[in-house]
Amino acid sequence: MHKLFWSLLVFLWALSLTGCQAASSTASEVTPSPSPPLATPSMTIEMTIAPTETEEPTLTPTGTKTSSPTPTEIQSMDCGEIFCHLPWRGMLERPISDDFRNITDPNYPYASTRNRTLDPHHGVELINSSGTPVLAAQTGEVVYANADDLTLLGPYTGFYGNVIILRHPDLYQGRDVFTLYGHLSAILVEEGAQVDVGEVIGEVGASGSADGSHLHFEVRLDVNDYAHTTNPVLWFSPVTMPEGGQSSLLAGVILDKSGNPVSQFQISLENLDEVGEVEAYYYPVTYYPAGVNSHPVLQENFTVADLPPGDYRLAFIYDRFYEVYFTLEPGELGFIKLQLD
Repeated sequence: MHKLFWSLLVFLWALSLTGCQAASSTASEVTPSPSPPLATPSMTIEMTIAPTETEEPTLTPTGTKTSSPTPTEIQSMDCGEIFCHLPWRGMLERPISDDFRNITDPNYPYASTRNRTLDPHHGVELINSSGTPVLAAQTGEVVYANADDLTLLGPYTGFYGNVIILRHPDLYQGRDVFTLYGHLSAILVEEGAQVDVGEVIGEVGASGSADGSHLHFEVRLDVNDYAHTTNPVLWFSPVTMPEGGQSSLLAGVILDKSGNPVSQFQISLENLDEVGEVEAYYYPVTYYPAGVNSHPVLQENFTVADLPPGDYRLAFIYDRFYEVYFTLEPGELGFIKLQLD
């Protein structure tokens, strides 16, 4: 009986070990559920990005600057760009001092017909009251000082009234230049006299065909003849602006598809402020094609004198829309050459 009891006890003990091993084996085959990941603390990174500096576009003209050349030193304005500029030092002084109005009348410039109502203008007008002193634009010889009632100096006798003509020998590349002062109220020099630049030679008036008191001023190249005039403003140095500093000068040529200058064509010129708003408008007209002449170097067909320096936009429609942005510098000549397509 004892022996049977112990045998049974051993049998039950062995059976319990087998169950434990089976349970252990079963547990190892079960894939446990993954533990949830540890919470990562949130982190905000503040990054300050410095704005990239963007330069405002500047209307910087192209072309080569030189040091204040005179027209005799300039061989060509063909710089290969639409716009060029260079310092400009004229060969003639203004025939009216800056104590008076020495700005040319923009309403009747050289080569203008004033909307086809007048003959082409062979000079410029400086509007001043009668008696204003008239100055010699350069040193020279008085070759005419009288009324032109019996002498043909222009389109017809009596055209200039009291008139003075000075000869300036070899002034331009060995070529003679003549300056004419018309519609005078008084002549203060005699023929054959030598005068100095800035010398008072007469007084402003309204003689001849003048429709008001002003000085009619011409520049004639090579020959003292009405058909040999050129634009006087291209022979002047820039003036001092009322607010100080020197004025600017604009000239140019607009060519048609065949390369011929476009005549009697109005263009729009706008002076722009710092933010591109229009401060002033100008409406130059290209030259009348007959009887007048371009500057021998510039070969221009429009000119706008005595402009304030700054940014400009030139625009017009000729079959399509054209515009040019550029900057005029104080005391400089800006030149536009535009071939239409």
